[in-house]
Amino acid sequence: MAGNREHTPTSAADDDRSPEIGRGVLKVFTAAAALGTLGPVSGLAYQAGVAPATFSALRALIGASILGTLVVTGRQPSVRLSSLAPRERALLGLAVAVNGVMNLVLFFAFGAMSIALVMVIFYTYPAWVAVGSVALRRERLTRPRGVALGCSGLGLALVLGSQLGPETHATAVGLVLAFVAAICHAIYLVVVRDGFNRVPPVQATSLVLAGGLVVSGSAALLVSGTGVAGPWIASPAAWAAILCAGTVGAAIPKVWVISGVRAIGSTRAAVLMLMEPVVAVVVAAAVLGQMLTLLELLGGAAILAAVVVIQRPDPAADIRRPAPAMAAAS
Repeated sequence: MAGNREHTPTSAADDDRSPEIGRGVLKVFTAAAALGTLGPVSGLAYQAGVAPATFSALRALIGASILGTLVVTGRQPSVRLSSLAPRERALLGLAVAVNGVMNLVLFFAFGAMSIALVMVIFYTYPAWVAVGSVALRRERLTRPRGVALGCSGLGLALVLGSQLGPETHATAVGLVLAFVAAICHAIYLVVVRDGFNRVPPVQATSLVLAGGLVVSGSAALLVSGTGVAGPWIASPAAWAAILCAGTVGAAIPKVWVISGVRAIGSTRAAVLMLMEPVVAVVVAAAVLGQMLTLLELLGGAAILAAVVVIQRPDPAADIRRPAPAMAAAS
């Protein structure tokens, strides 16, 4: 993954990538908005009696099934995994593993301390993405990117900080688990940038979700045992929430995340994805009929400002790398 790559200044070739970059920004932004619906949707499932680990496993099952079917039937391109270089297979396996672990530790973190506090820690992952990208010599932390990261951090604190009340409690276990989840997601965003570019996004996402199914499904069985299928199984509201989470909250946005990260880079994508908690707060307020607070509005504006700043052309930030040729579809 590491390696000293020569920096290429802005040129006509960079201008030729403008449409690709624009599509990448749109995909990540839309994916973040879609993922932002997961909070309210999961809340509906939990009210119907679905356990968090079970909900996560079923979400992954639906998403993996949809995307896997598209790949197997030839409706989406794919490559033979055996044709990948050992490094590519290893990084694909790493992406599958860290995504699965992220979901698992978040599930346990939610049970260990206040959910709002878990989210505050988890959404520090853009900073860790920037640190990892710089350490691996894929990007440079320029002044505009530093400003964007600082602005997004302030916005995040304002959006989520308003949800931290006197009843908020922190535990050592919860703090560690939330931090591990943030690191896992940061690793995922760094790895998917160019760790296995020959694997098309739909195929890669189907494998990632399949890995999430194994991890979350194992956790559900470990926690609930034979009680996984409870009275909720006859609830239309529960299944509506699960189906929404598996499609709008998994299959579609996770494909767009991989495509977008490959187009615009890990750090830019990570900051864009901070629109997820903003959308979650707005949707929750709309569903519950609550008014957004001034701090939440200011926080959302700060995150939007960070998104604008980090999407401006910054030739000194990206360290170019040769794009690998796609393998023949199987």
